[in-house]
Amino acid sequence: MEKIEKKTMDLNRETAMRLWNKSFGKESKVKDYAGRVIAKGAYDDRNSEYGWNVDHILPQSKGGVTAEHNLICCHIATNDEKADRFPCFNANGISFEIIKVQNHYEIREKSKKENQDSQEFNQPDLFDSAAGIRLFKSLKGIQNKKRFVGTIFIYLKAVTNGALIDFIQEIFCEENISFRPIGAFDVLGFHYRDEISITVSDYDMPLRDDSEELLDKCILLNTYLSAYFLKSGYISGYDIYYREDYFETKGGLFTSGIKEPRESDLGGHNTLHLNELALTNTDAGKKVQKVFQTEYYEYDQVFKGLENNLIKEAKG
Repeated sequence: MEKIEKKTMDLNRETAMRLWNKSFGKESKVKDYAGRVIAKGAYDDRNSEYGWNVDHILPQSKGGVTAEHNLICCHIATNDEKADRFPCFNANGISFEIIKVQNHYEIREKSKKENQDSQEFNQPDLFDSAAGIRLFKSLKGIQNKKRFVGTIFIYLKAVTNGALIDFIQEIFCEENISFRPIGAFDVLGFHYRDEISITVSDYDMPLRDDSEELLDKCILLNTYLSAYFLKSGYISGYDIYYREDYFETKGGLFTSGIKEPRESDLGGHNTLHLNELALTNTDAGKKVQKVFQTEYYEYDQVFKGLENNLIKEAKG
């Protein structure tokens, strides 16, 4: 039987960070047990969508102690919903129960059927006008929130296998993604452009870690495209453009929109490009020599170890 550490501790930021590292390692953004996203840098921040703190699994009012075996990192909203409820509670529309396992307590999700019933019960009935208007008013309350938006425009020339599109979708599985073919003809009717355009969007990136994480995905894609897919003939060329934009309100995002790269910027440069704000919000700004003012700056970075292995794979 595993021995449970009974030593109590102070519940402060240092304790919280130690628990985060033990629970999630080097991850900067994860989901808590109720499915809400929390970000390491948003500890105890009630103004952040990703704010989190440390909760007692067995509530203190029921005899729970402030010790590592009885503490859990969770979203502030999850903590508020759980409060000192015991042994059952709902959080994020899901039913949980606190049960004793050997000599400590754990939070367990109830059966799927019970959870489905709970979620259906908590969903607003939009055929009830009052419920519908309450939902609309709750959504109105977040429209004036300032936000950074990350957008990646990916242009692939002459794709020979659709599995490449699915592969890219796996890299950006946590973001919003859309696809469209691009075809163009000259004045004589000859087809001269055959590309696929992929747009990846993250509409709320409050932390620098969010920008770095999205940039890492761009570098990962750049590594695969340059070292394997291009060399193996799955594409004849590509461009990746990663930009960040700042909006004072959510409404500004919809009215202003995100500007795509100009036609003159395209053409299969086989590299990654960043705009000014993407450079500022990541460490990339320290590595790019800004010679003149332009919309995008070339940032042809790859993961070297992965690149070497992919080149070997491409050679067969």
